[in-house]
Amino acid sequence: MNITTNTPMNITTNTHHLIALPALILLLSTASILQAGTNVPWNELPEAVRATVLSNGGEKNQNVDLEKHAVGGMALYEAGVVGKDGSQADLMITADGKLIKTKHDDTADAREEKAGKKKKVAVVAEVFTHPRDITHPYLPLSSLKQDILVGGKGGNERVVRTVAPGIHKTFKIGAQKVDALTVVDKETIGGKVAEITRDYFAQDDAGNVYYLGEDVDTYKDGRIVGHEGAWLLGKETQKPGLLLPADITMKKAFRSEDVPNVTTEKDRIVSKKARVQVPAGTFTDCIKIEEHASDGATEFKYFAKGIGCVKEEESDGSLVLQSHTTR
Repeated sequence: MNITTNTPMNITTNTHHLIALPALILLLSTASILQAGTNVPWNELPEAVRATVLSNGGEKNQNVDLEKHAVGGMALYEAGVVGKDGSQADLMITADGKLIKTKHDDTADAREEKAGKKKKVAVVAEVFTHPRDITHPYLPLSSLKQDILVGGKGGNERVVRTVAPGIHKTFKIGAQKVDALTVVDKETIGGKVAEITRDYFAQDDAGNVYYLGEDVDTYKDGRIVGHEGAWLLGKETQKPGLLLPADITMKKAFRSEDVPNVTTEKDRIVSKKARVQVPAGTFTDCIKIEEHASDGATEFKYFAKGIGCVKEEESDGSLVLQSHTTR
């Protein structure tokens, strides 16, 4: 008998509370300019937002804009401030007062812009206060113990996916050190080990989940014979992959891997209402992500709310979730 549910009955869910700490700011080289929002009178702003503005160089009764999009279901505000050194910055603050991004624009660039000699380019700072607390609704790795997926090419593939909290891997992004959460995939084909991969993930304070690399060991007859597909942020690439955005807008484009000479992948969300029936249960309202790899292959991944990846669909077969165990 099939039971239609978003969460199998034997699954428990943990809730993680993030503690607001002073944000460490990292500067990424990628430029991003957010759309202008609607000005909100100072006395109508949430008290937590006003407090964050004032504690980061802002002034009482200054202009603060309400942005057109939300982050993690919360209203987003933008406030311009000037530091003690004269540098200018725009603060991106959620309604609960959390500073999630800072766009910097130094004094020299500001003068050039005013003179019309330089186009404004804002450098976005992503904040990772608790990078190992991965609580994305569609990929709650922090509460995962183990997933088992079966099927694949020929139907005799098995992947045991285990979160390994005891393994720490640190990556440097800008000026900040980010401690990633490690997930180990052990792939067997016909009962023989084919590959063991250690994947590294981190979540920023806005709720985006980043892919920071993978260590790969490929096997033949029980022996390691290669490391094909391996890459690490800071070595093979300077660009962290965006595995799952906090904003799951339909057709939103992003790259989970952007590694020259190794692999690149262009992704987009093509459905938020997918229904998936697998051995672990039947899941509705899944997000379906279309992936275009640099080798020309197109794959689809399905993520169920509160669970994570429940199906990986390739041209020669699909891996489907057989069991899901939480901590």
